Amino acid sequence: MSLGATRYASGGEPVTDFMGAARFEWCLMAFGVGIALYFAWPVEPVWWWGITGLVGILLGLVFLSLRPRLAGPVLLCALCLAGFSRSAVHSHFVSAPILPNYERSYEVTGWIEDVNKSGPLQHFYIRVHSIARLEAAKTPHRIRIRIKPRGFVAGDSIKIRAVLSGPRAPALVGGYDPARAAYFKKIGGFGFAISRPQTVGSDDLYPMSKFEVAKRSLSTFRYGLSRRIQQRAPPHTAGLQAALLTGDRSAIPVEQEQSLRAAGLAHLLAISGLHMGLLAGGAYSLASLFFAMIGPLARRYDMRKWAAGIGALMACAYLLLSGASVSTQRAFIMAIVVFAAVILNRRAVSLRSVALAAAITLLLHPESLISAGFQMSFAATAALVVVYRNWANRRVYSKAGGLFQRIKSGFVGISVTSFVAGIATGGFAALHFHRFARLGFFANLAAMPMFTLVVMPAGFMAVLVMPFGLEQYPLKLMGLGLDFVLSVSDWISARESALLYIKGANGVVVSLFGLGFTWLCLGFTAGGGSVALNRTRLIGAGFMVISCGLWFGVERADMRVSDTARVAFWDPQSVNILRVDRKRGDGYGRSRFIERSGQVDAELLLYSDAGAGGGALCDQQACRLVLKGIPISIVNEPEGVIEACLDSDLVVLTQRSVGPRARALCKAIILDTHNLAIDGARDIYFHKDGIKIKPANPQARQRRPWGH
Repeated sequence: MSLGATRYASGGEPVTDFMGAARFEWCLMAFGVGIALYFAWPVEPVWWWGITGLVGILLGLVFLSLRPRLAGPVLLCALCLAGFSRSAVHSHFVSAPILPNYERSYEVTGWIEDVNKSGPLQHFYIRVHSIARLEAAKTPHRIRIRIKPRGFVAGDSIKIRAVLSGPRAPALVGGYDPARAAYFKKIGGFGFAISRPQTVGSDDLYPMSKFEVAKRSLSTFRYGLSRRIQQRAPPHTAGLQAALLTGDRSAIPVEQEQSLRAAGLAHLLAISGLHMGLLAGGAYSLASLFFAMIGPLARRYDMRKWAAGIGALMACAYLLLSGASVSTQRAFIMAIVVFAAVILNRRAVSLRSVALAAAITLLLHPESLISAGFQMSFAATAALVVVYRNWANRRVYSKAGGLFQRIKSGFVGISVTSFVAGIATGGFAALHFHRFARLGFFANLAAMPMFTLVVMPAGFMAVLVMPFGLEQYPLKLMGLGLDFVLSVSDWISARESALLYIKGANGVVVSLFGLGFTWLCLGFTAGGGSVALNRTRLIGAGFMVISCGLWFGVERADMRVSDTARVAFWDPQSVNILRVDRKRGDGYGRSRFIERSGQVDAELLLYSDAGAGGGALCDQQACRLVLKGIPISIVNEPEGVIEACLDSDLVVLTQRSVGPRARALCKAIILDTHNLAIDGARDIYFHKDGIKIKPANPQARQRRPWGH
């Protein structure tokens, strides 16, 4: 099947161009597939496989010149290998010391890089300078500790004693992996403070590199700016305003964050392409208008290029001001690509520019491919570019109408943007977060004009006039705009049908959906005629349909056993009742377990309460129950394991570990605190042909550098 046009070799023989006009985009997709294969690989490849990848690319290019008919497939295979190799090399070189898995008290000296809110507490991200009685080679690059608010802010130098351990394994089978995320951020320890932090002098942190000194100074300036915004802005929206302008989300009220999320407006909180586009694009527009008013310059030079340079500088300033998170870096790269296209007289907004921004992002941060933020951000951008390009190609241009016609055109544009972006990101949001904002289209339709035309321009103006002490007035205007946005989100989120909860998907479903979506978008740009295009789009749509079919067939686990031997299982008599051993304990894991099942309104009941239909017979030593015809024993002491094995197919020991004699004599499957601590929580499925158990920390994960 052809994916492109027909060209001719030097000898006149027709040769099929496998990729056609979208050659770069197809190459990027192959590169991304290689990255995905790396993260799905069962063992950690040797990092110097990158050299092998480069050799493979060179050999492939030589082969291309000899066999032009196979040029496309060989190039794609070479780039797939390059993506795999780049990921392996990147994982090796970002490696940093990680603390042991067991908890221990440490005295840490360093400076605070970032502060996040965690309920009534705070999370301090500390750039570690030294840890008492720990060798430099074993000292983590940075740590995260949970602490009560003590008045410390980012940039402060502190000494503190904390109980720390290495990053945890996933709490849920196939769920979010905090250790993997921490590995690429060089966070080597998590824990909580057990002493008041003490201020230390800057001399105690030296020697510091010039880069680290600059980073610390920027962090101090950024949080100082955040505090000033919170002091001058209206109290009700001060936290949101600080978050939008500086990326400091620590002051956002919980109820506002939940309301925006339920209404499908949570994307406003994360600084991304929307915010970068509004600020940098607004600066570009203002600069273009200003330069156009200077007649001699405007007649002699293309002032758009000068304005693009100013827009790029504004994008760079916003990147530094907002903390330069990975999502902001993606937005910055996209903005720079657009401004570079303007300067080089190329089409500024195209699928090629989106692909170039994605390629740069993946080269710098290969791990971002498997993050929800990357997938949703580029999915929305690619979908909008495809739709608007095809719309522009079919549009019949006419003379500008009156005010009513312009308002109508603007409303149609906002409606199309909200609808396309919502559909493009909705699938990925449902896959990753197990929920879909049903009314998100209407919320965005109502709130985005105010956010676009009032909130961000007013925030931009507030930062500009802040050196003159005049920021109070634009911040007040920005607050009025955010009040309207919050009123929309509150009204939408209060509807019973605001959120649709969906059961969770596995990695295969997410991969097929993402591959199909990418293929579908590329089908609108590949060359080769309408027949080839339609086939290409059908392949992409087919992948997405297959992924949805597999998603629909994902089985819900019957039982969960946490890494601390806390047991929970679905009541066979009711889909909305989760039976647990106790109401407290394993709260995070159970909530994610319930969320993944799609039953967010599930009720927690004790399985030991037989009078309420718990179905378990319990005494002081054990509880016995039957699920789908399979007998199960939950034993409290090792002495009761052998007896439980006589009439059970599954035995869970909640305290201590099973001895070698009992393990040898028992024919049943045994889960105790020892193997649960090693392989993590378990999802258990009961079938007619036996018991299927999936660990949250399988051996394949333990062989990766983040699965220490």
